[in-house]
Amino acid sequence: MFEAFIWMFKNENFRKHVQYLVFTLLKFFIPAIFLLLIKFYFSHLMTPTASLIVTVTAWLLYITPFLCLQGYFWELTGNIISREWDIKAASIYNGKIKNVYKITLPEIHTLKFIWRGIASVVANILMSLPLVSLLIVSGFLGALGIKFLGTDIFSNASYPAAMLIAFLMYWFLVPAFLWNYANRDSVVAVWNLRKAIYIAGNYTGKYILNSTVFCLYNLVVSIVISGIEAGLSFGNLNITNPIGTLSFLVTGLVLYFIYTYSIYVNAYLLGTIAPPHEG
Repeated sequence: MFEAFIWMFKNENFRKHVQYLVFTLLKFFIPAIFLLLIKFYFSHLMTPTASLIVTVTAWLLYITPFLCLQGYFWELTGNIISREWDIKAASIYNGKIKNVYKITLPEIHTLKFIWRGIASVVANILMSLPLVSLLIVSGFLGALGIKFLGTDIFSNASYPAAMLIAFLMYWFLVPAFLWNYANRDSVVAVWNLRKAIYIAGNYTGKYILNSTVFCLYNLVVSIVISGIEAGLSFGNLNITNPIGTLSFLVTGLVLYFIYTYSIYVNAYLLGTIAPPHEG
C-alpha cells in the first residue's frame, strides 16, 4: 500500500510531467493576477463592460490550470487502470522474481486535459443526481403527507433507516463509479450501477483498503492545507502590493505542489481498486 505514495518517483518521466504541471499553473495564474491588478489600479478608467470582461477573463485564467490538472488526473487514472505487469529481478539472478506494475504517464496535451477536466465536473454532477433527487422527492412527498399502501412511510420509523442505508451504499460505491468513469471516459459511466456493484463485490478487500486509505490521506491533506491557509491568512493576502503578491504566489505554489502530488497518490489508489484485466 505504501507504493501509492512513492510509485511516481520511480517513473522516468515524472520530473518532466511535474514541470509541465507547474508551468501550466504559472502560464495561466500569473496573467490572471496581472489582470486583477490592472482592474484594481485602472478601474476608474474602465467602463462597466470592460471591467466585467477583465474580471471574467481573470477568473477563467485562474480556474483553467485546475481544470487541466483534473483532466490530467483522470487520464492518469485511466492509464493506471489499464496498467501492465513487468518482471523485476536482480542483476545477478538469485531465484527471486518480482512482478511490478508498469504505468505509463499520460501523453501531454493541454487542451485534452482541460476538456476532460470540464467533463469530469459534469460527471460528478451526474453522479450526485440520483441521491439528490431521492432526497428532494422524498422530502417533497413527505411534506405533502402522501401515503403508500395506507402508511405514511415518510414518518415511519423504518424510513429514516432505509434512507441512511441508501446514503451509505451510495458513498460506498462512489470509488467504483469514479473508477468506471476513468476507465470509459464517458460522463454517463457514473450511472453504471451494475459495474460498480461488480467491482465492489468482486474485489471487496482491495476496494475497502484503497478507499479507506484514499479518505484518510485526503483528510490529512485537507487539514494540512487548512493549517497553511490559516497560518498565512491566505484568503486575506493583499495582492495590490509587491509583498502581498509575492506571498500569494509562493503560498499558491506550495499548495499547488501538494495538490499535484496528491494527484499521483489518488490516481494510484483509485486506479488499483481492481486488477488490470478489468480495464
